[in-house]
Amino acid sequence: MKRVDVGAREPHTNGGLQAREHRGVTRRSFVTGLAVLGCVFPVVPSAQQAQPVRVRRIGLVVGDDPEGGEAAFRETLRNQGYIEGQNLLIEARYSLRSSSGTGVAADLVNMDLELVVVHSLPSALAAQKANPSMPLVIVTTPGIISNGFAQSIERPGGSATGIDELPPGVTATRLELLKAAAPAVSRVALLSTTPGRGGHEAQLADAQAAAARLGVTVKPYRATTIAELKQALAAIAAEGMNGLMTFQGALSFVNRQLIVDFAAAQRMPGIYQATVFATAGGLMTWAPDIVDQFRAAAGYVDQILKGAKAGDLPIRYPARYYLTLNNTTARSLGLIFPPALLSKADRVLP
Repeated sequence: MKRVDVGAREPHTNGGLQAREHRGVTRRSFVTGLAVLGCVFPVVPSAQQAQPVRVRRIGLVVGDDPEGGEAAFRETLRNQGYIEGQNLLIEARYSLRSSSGTGVAADLVNMDLELVVVHSLPSALAAQKANPSMPLVIVTTPGIISNGFAQSIERPGGSATGIDELPPGVTATRLELLKAAAPAVSRVALLSTTPGRGGHEAQLADAQAAAARLGVTVKPYRATTIAELKQALAAIAAEGMNGLMTFQGALSFVNRQLIVDFAAAQRMPGIYQATVFATAGGLMTWAPDIVDQFRAAAGYVDQILKGAKAGDLPIRYPARYYLTLNNTTARSLGLIFPPALLSKADRVLP
């Protein structure tokens, strides 16, 4: 029988056990090390686990836009980090030149949107009537308080905010500038297409106060439709008015060429509500920068999407008004702009 040497096997057995114990400790240390590394360097989730991008949905109503306000609005939003097709969807609607956009505004405010931007007072009034709780940003309006959108300039308090184009004194300044350019003007027609409440009355009071100082008489002619606008122009001519000023209003804005051509035919000096009247052939304008107002509207949008309430955002007046003079029209009327007026001009068209 072969003798088994137990003692000779013992060191081998102990060595194997120690080796196995060593390997077990090594594994535990490795696993423990991974856990520690996991705390220091968290595991990055895969693309499938990434949070979806939140897409913000807003509405936009744009009417006649000859100066590119909509493009400036979209560009400003891009600069603020809102990329259409990625984290922003704009439901844009466009009104025709003869339309105020009231129908499309009413439709938009009843869609699943976070806010709606409207370009004018008629659109804002229609939107407010259709859905009073929808947050509104109004690009331009005469009389944002008198039309019930806000309680005060500093704290609107409702569901709307925006830019009010009628700071005190604007209409008076326009009449003073017209008189400076055309001293012979003595009977000024005030062509008003201002809708809603308060805007027409504020402009009329401003004009009447200035007229008393300047020694001229003024008479308002109101219109709410294109037919009424044509009737008003006919009455202005028939009644021998020799000067013209337009009040803020979408109807006069979209029909500016009709008005400017009328003034030229009547050889009537006029001052108008928007710079594009001068480029269309009007004598002069004292007007805000509508493109800047669209940019300001984009700023309001950004604040609302970040959690602000429209009613907590103060209403703005335009940052400044710009004087534009048309030399060609002046010459056709036998006028020469005085040096003092030219020195005030921001732009003089040849």
